[in-house]
Amino acid sequence: MGNLQYFVIALSVLVLDRLSKFLVGMGYRGGHRMFFRNGFFSLRYVENSGGAFGIFPRKSYLFVVITIVAVGLLCYLLFFSGLRNGITKVGLALLLGGSVGNLIDRIVSGAVIDFLQVGNMPIFNFADVAIVSGASLVVFMLAGGPRLIGQ
Repeated sequence: MGNLQYFVIALSVLVLDRLSKFLVGMGYRGGHRMFFRNGFFSLRYVENSGGAFGIFPRKSYLFVVITIVAVGLLCYLLFFSGLRNGITKVGLALLLGGSVGNLIDRIVSGAVIDFLQVGNMPIFNFADVAIVSGASLVVFMLAGGPRLIGQ
């Protein structure tokens, strides 16, 4: 089996991200709320030409270069480095799938499509969820992982 399951995780994240952005973009543009109008959760289409939380707006080219380097590093670590820890590799696969999803947006349209909003948090997408989750898993394992929770 080898690395196939990690490839499937990354591909699943990418497919979920692309499909969700396609569906949201089919008719909901302009930043208006689409569902749960007055609720804690809303769907809102926005295009982010900067980095996380909108930092460095209109610098998408910079994030394309950074993301291409990161994707290369993630592919090396995940598939070629000989890394054996499964939890760390799941984190890397989540990072890879999310990074590629946002990279495609930046290359195709010059901005990342975001559409999920919880409370007053910045608007995000499924790729962002995968990136944060993956990075959290990797950091958790680097910090000692199971040893931290008494296992």
